[in-house]
Amino acid sequence: MKRLFPILLSLLSLLPLTTRAVEVEQLYSASIMAVGNQSNRDLQKVAFAQVLVKVSGNANIAADPVIRKALINAREYLVKQAEERIDGERYLQASFNDKKINRLLRSSEFGVWGQNRPQQIVWLVVDEDFNRSVRGETDGDYAKFIDAIKTQANQRAIPVLFPVMDLDDQLQVSSSDLWGQFTDPVELASTRYAADNYIIAKIIKQNDDYKLTWSMYGRSNSNQPFEIWLNGEGQGQLAKIGTALTNSLANHLAERYSVKASGNNEVVFLNVDAVNGITDYAKLIEMFSELSAVAQVELEAVAGSRMQLKLVLLGTQQDLLTELSLDQRIKSSKNAFDDMNFQWNAIN
Repeated sequence: MKRLFPILLSLLSLLPLTTRAVEVEQLYSASIMAVGNQSNRDLQKVAFAQVLVKVSGNANIAADPVIRKALINAREYLVKQAEERIDGERYLQASFNDKKINRLLRSSEFGVWGQNRPQQIVWLVVDEDFNRSVRGETDGDYAKFIDAIKTQANQRAIPVLFPVMDLDDQLQVSSSDLWGQFTDPVELASTRYAADNYIIAKIIKQNDDYKLTWSMYGRSNSNQPFEIWLNGEGQGQLAKIGTALTNSLANHLAERYSVKASGNNEVVFLNVDAVNGITDYAKLIEMFSELSAVAQVELEAVAGSRMQLKLVLLGTQQDLLTELSLDQRIKSSKNAFDDMNFQWNAIN
């Protein structure tokens, strides 16, 4: 079998050996509530724009001239639609063609962000008259902040959750830990929620106004400690500062994980172990075919349960490795000679 390109081997050493990313559902679909007598054609455009934001990760994508033209012809990308009534309001459920959308984004020089996306957890601590407390997902006083983050995270297709703050959480994380940003207990508590990254959000209540400061912690390698990837602050009403936090978070993650076409059509070979039978093989090929960084995948050679795949890349080798690091179906490991191989980890 051909060996992996040396540059790819050197990059593989940066990969985490475990991953907890979430597969986002309905990435190419949207549900839009009609305002007044809005026509289905107008709702299709709104739904299409929302899908383009989710897939590209770019909140301002509709301002691009090529994208504006595509929005006018949203029906050309439509796969199916259905109307429904919820609490007396009319909604349009629309699904769009994923391959056409990916081609549009790449031809417009935007990135394509795949379905596997890192899980975030938000630890919220508030200060009211110098009394500090940790708030969980069901907290009523700060529901507008929590709901705004959940709503906007859904719009941007990023997995975000809040701790339940039951006895286990309370014993592990205190308000002083969060306010002082003592991260060891926060990191430990975040593992319960299978979080790839965590956010410490601190709110000071000032009469009817709120001041927010927050930090996002992430890591590129599971063998390295977490580090601050992003900082932010805001002031105003709870919904406003919650939405702004989520948009900053989504923008950063999209820049990190979306794949832009390199135009090089680079070819790499990957060895994958533990591929047992035709079912595993079919799932393996399907997985690689769905990666944003891969244009084409072919079987190059077979030796027992080991297969070698030939990949033609849309993006870069680092794009490929980043995507693979977010997929639970495949693992990377080193052998006695310090070579890196992949192993298929079939999930039923």
